[in-house]
Amino acid sequence: MSFLNELKNNFKIFLILLGISSFLQFMFKQAFIFPSILPLNIPNEGILEIIGNIAFYLYFIMLIVISVIISTKYRALIPITIVLLISPFFNLIPHYNISSFWYSLEIALFILGIVSMVEGLIKSPLQNILLTPTMILVAIGLYASVSLNVFQHALFLSYLTAYFISLLSFITYSIIQGKIKSMRNYIAIVIGVLSLIPFIFMENVISSNRYMEILMNMILPATLGINLYNPYRITLLILALGLTAMGILISIIKGNLSAGIGYFIVISTVFLGIDGYTLLLYMISPIIGFCLMNFEDTKRKKYIIEIISLTRKG
Repeated sequence: MSFLNELKNNFKIFLILLGISSFLQFMFKQAFIFPSILPLNIPNEGILEIIGNIAFYLYFIMLIVISVIISTKYRALIPITIVLLISPFFNLIPHYNISSFWYSLEIALFILGIVSMVEGLIKSPLQNILLTPTMILVAIGLYASVSLNVFQHALFLSYLTAYFISLLSFITYSIIQGKIKSMRNYIAIVIGVLSLIPFIFMENVISSNRYMEILMNMILPATLGINLYNPYRITLLILALGLTAMGILISIIKGNLSAGIGYFIVISTVFLGIDGYTLLLYMISPIIGFCLMNFEDTKRKKYIIEIISLTRKG
């Protein structure tokens, strides 16, 4: 118990390490695979790959530590944490990824993931109801993977639309959480809006250059795992990425590291399930990411679970 308390006391340190490692593994491991196979001259490619590999293993360790900490509040997350902890040993099972064991595990994680996210939401402040579209987005990603891997049926829908709905509700949440009329909130919004500028320039370059449009249409959707059924919507995806950076920066600057880092983890992994998760880590990541978004305590607010209890009593 003292060990667990020690982890809780250093939660912010582990959270920062998780944020750094998740960003680096996304940039130089998960996303780096796709541009590296193209005939492009990438300076110091070998060093970047090493950074990505180190960050990937640090991310795995930090995700376990964080999930252990938040599972003290969200009990349904405990079995998912255990699965994540022992997942490296699954490689010892011959052809585990095409066995009935894997299919059963995916279905179990889908059910446990839904339960964990619902528990995380109802044990959070009332304003977190704005994060419901993000929970639905994660559920869609999990279901898409189960549907494809287990039942060999692809789920066709506008993932970009689901992304935008989740994104706009997250930005709204980031702005209204905490003190709205404060200098810190105004600074956070200004910096968040400024972070959109590089993405706007990128969108202008791509929309005016057909070669760049084709190139980015191969790279950007692949790095996220998202399917763009209309390739000309690549500019909307770039705008969504810019708004994501904006929402995350606003949340972090306002002091809600859990929500900002959690949302980055969700967006960087949730769409990978559309083509079937190849790594169990990426299937579990959006579940833990969403629970992390709800973990930040706000004592000034009423909690959803308290309101539900009062409704039942009434």
